[in-house]
Amino acid sequence: QPLSRRPDRGFHRRGMKVSDSPDFLESVANDPRVFKYVSPEGKPVKFGDAWASCIGLEWDEGGFVFQRHDPDTYEVHTLFLPRTPDTDGKAREALAYIFGLGAQTILTQVAKDLPHVRRFAVRHGFQKFDEADGNEFFVLTRKEWQGCPQQQ
Repeated sequence: QPLSRRPDRGFHRRGMKVSDSPDFLESVANDPRVFKYVSPEGKPVKFGDAWASCIGLEWDEGGFVFQRHDPDTYEVHTLFLPRTPDTDGKAREALAYIFGLGAQTILTQVAKDLPHVRRFAVRHGFQKFDEADGNEFFVLTRKEWQGCPQQQ
């Protein structure tokens, strides 16, 4: 079943909303304060057809997009406005949600010139496994997440 037909689209939980469209998260990605970090090519961010394989989790100031690559593997994209409060709490809630859906592996990539994003990923248990073209690649498995004290 395509992710866009999930019954929990639009569902709210403790301030978190499961996105029913890409509009809000695209607006955050294209905000000038965020855009320069998420679109190095300078092209507007549009999820387009890729949205069918995504789960978006929203809060008032932004959220996360989890794009499914395999049935149990997702790549996460972090999209928050500057100075968003409690991004660590939001990350814990998002990871609990996506692992609760059966995800086994979460991947992410971070530009080397964004050390604060790297620290954010590492704080939540992600481990670097590769680097190329100015990016670092990180992975978090369900097993590692369950053993990570920051997630409790």
